[in-house]
Amino acid sequence: MSKKRAVNVVLLEDLALRGFAGEEVAVKPGYARNFLIPGRKAVYATADNKAQHVVARSDEERGLLEERRDFVQFKARATHRALTFTRKVTLDGTSLEQPLTKAELAAAVRKQLKRRVEETDIRLPRGTEVKVLGDLEIKVEVGVPQLLLMQEQQQQQQEGGAATAAGEKKGGIKEKREAVSVKVTIQKDETKRDRRVSGGTDAEGGGKPTE
Repeated sequence: MSKKRAVNVVLLEDLALRGFAGEEVAVKPGYARNFLIPGRKAVYATADNKAQHVVARSDEERGLLEERRDFVQFKARATHRALTFTRKVTLDGTSLEQPLTKAELAAAVRKQLKRRVEETDIRLPRGTEVKVLGDLEIKVEVGVPQLLLMQEQQQQQQEGGAATAAGEKKGGIKEKREAVSVKVTIQKDETKRDRRVSGGTDAEGGGKPTE
C-alpha cells in the first residue's frame, strides 16, 4: 500500500485479513475513518494511543499470534473462494479425460488459498480422484493453532472439564486437526476438437456438406 494513501492505526481486536489486537497496521484512510474507528475496532496510532494499546510481545508470542492469524485467514479464504479447474471431457459430456488428483488439489490450495498442505491432507467425498464435471466440497485437514487450543482448554477448565493426559504435549495442550471445507468447481474445457476427430468434415480433404 502506498504510504501516501495510508494511515496507521492500532487494532483493538483481531481482524482476519488485517492483523491482531495490539498491532499497529497501515490501512486506507477511508477504511479507518468509515469502518475501523467508528466501529471501535481500532484507534489512530497517536503517541498516546500507542502507549495505551500497542502490546509488546516476544518472538514466541508473535509466532503464536501469526500462526493463529494464518489459520483464521485460511478459513476466511476457504469460505469466500472456490478452487476452479478446467478439464476436457469424454464423449459422454461429463466424465473427465484426465481425473483431478489430490496432488493437484493440494497445489491449488497452496497457491490460491495460501496454505501449506500436502496431498495426504486432502479428503474427497468418495474415492481418491475426481472423475466428473461439476461442483463439490472437499475437506482439507490442518493443524489447529496452539493459542486456540489453549483458549479451548481454559474454557473447559472453567466449565469443570478435565483434560486427559493421553496425547498431551508439553504444557498440557493436545494436538488437534480440523477439517476445513473448501469448494471446488470443475468446468468443461470448451476448446474445440479437431474436426476430423469429432466426426466433422475433413477441412483438408475439401469435403462439402451434404445437400
